[in-house]
Amino acid sequence: MNSKENQYFYSALNNINKKEYDKAIEDLLKVIELDEKNLDAYYNLASVYYDIKDYDNAIKTYNKSIEIYPHDFDIYYSKAQIYLEKNEIEKAIEDLEKAISLNKAYSDAYYLLSVCYRRQKKYKTALKYLKETLKYNSEDYIAYYDVYRIYNIFIKHEKDNEKKEKYEKLSQKYLKKSADLGYDKALEILKD
Repeated sequence: MNSKENQYFYSALNNINKKEYDKAIEDLLKVIELDEKNLDAYYNLASVYYDIKDYDNAIKTYNKSIEIYPHDFDIYYSKAQIYLEKNEIEKAIEDLEKAISLNKAYSDAYYLLSVCYRRQKKYKTALKYLKETLKYNSEDYIAYYDVYRIYNIFIKHEKDNEKKEKYEKLSQKYLKKSADLGYDKALEILKD
């Protein structure tokens, strides 16, 4: 970055911190005008658009970032978050799968995939992705808690008592692990 570019970029970051988003957008657009391949400027610009709930411009900005840097898995993840916010689940899934294809150990992407499938009430698929989350991040207490919640859904709908008992044991195992990692919601349930 040249000095003018730096000046606009750091001004933008300062404006973001002060929540002066219009000024931040103006500064970031100037950075992009000076260097149309500045990924940091695009990323911050998309984040600002996201923060002000201008989702269409955020997606356009992430798409431009992808044109320049197609192998940056974080861009696909961030775009998926927007699609999820807009309740465009299939598009979110597509971007999350792309993020995972670029980074197989991306636990946050697996977790967000589980959220997508839970919204679609595809709980077995959601459970699969929660277990992938835990495979790559064994300290994710919220993922353990969400596994507990999915097993409780299975318990409510299961007619076979043997399977129900199995789900109850698994449910408690994941709740305990979540509590062991310090998750307040899990701790409260175990107290009762």
